[in-house]
Amino acid sequence: MNNPLYPAFFRLDRLQLLVVGAGAVGEEKLSFILKSSPNARVVIVAPWMGEELKSLLEEQHGAGARSRDPLSLVVTTQDEGHLARSQVQGEGQGSQVPPAAAEDPALAGYWTTAAGGSVTWLARAFRREDVEMADLVVAATNFKDVNLAVHTAAKSARRLANIADTPDLCDFYLGSIVTRGPLKIAISTNGQSPTFAKRFRQWLEAELPELETTSLLDNLKTFRDRLTGDFEAKVRQLNAVTNSLLSATHTGAACQCPAGECLVEAAARTNSAPSSSLSPSGGRGELLPSGGWVGPSAPGTEKNT
Repeated sequence: MNNPLYPAFFRLDRLQLLVVGAGAVGEEKLSFILKSSPNARVVIVAPWMGEELKSLLEEQHGAGARSRDPLSLVVTTQDEGHLARSQVQGEGQGSQVPPAAAEDPALAGYWTTAAGGSVTWLARAFRREDVEMADLVVAATNFKDVNLAVHTAAKSARRLANIADTPDLCDFYLGSIVTRGPLKIAISTNGQSPTFAKRFRQWLEAELPELETTSLLDNLKTFRDRLTGDFEAKVRQLNAVTNSLLSATHTGAACQCPAGECLVEAAARTNSAPSSSLSPSGGRGELLPSGGWVGPSAPGTEKNT
């Protein structure tokens, strides 16, 4: 049976995420969420926070002082029963935290990421009204009765929910994700083999180098932004430029780009059309059926495209 799930990418900087539970399950969920979307806005509700999750946040904070890690965190935690709420409600931060969380007496921790995200911890048990401050809800405890209560509250409030270890109650899944610059790939086996999804993710991470993938997509965007003509013409020109990429996917076939030079990079050069040595048509250019032109400047024109 084919996988019937429809993949969708949420902008977690515009949505509020509620995670119930801060033990091993919560740490696993949150680590994947922050790795993929470091600008996410998260509220954690849990009576206590496991050492693994604390270490995740504190270690990323320490690493942030030495690197450009997007998960570097500014940490504000409870000290002798008091948390300076001015740091949660201060300038530029009030919109990151729901008012109900910022004003909650159980507020015990607040972290912000270098990417503009935030993690707020309310050190208390879950209440059904907690779902009102969220768009997406994740139940991540080891207690089935608590997870079921979260699911019931989420359904009543018409919130999408993910319930740990209970696929039948989930409105969405947190799948394996590969990120390479602007490229993001989500993997799902519809619950049949999480191990395969994990291994396939590891294979993709090894096969897609970060720098080269990012550079390729940057060049394609530059080339696309410079295209003129109607939609079909633009699509044909993009297809022509990326033909060399597709040829390399076939066994035994090599990239059509000349040695040491890249057609995509050449096409993206500002104020410069690809040189004759880089043109797939040997410098003659190619007049597309839609009227678009790939290769050197069209005959009789001087304006760069």
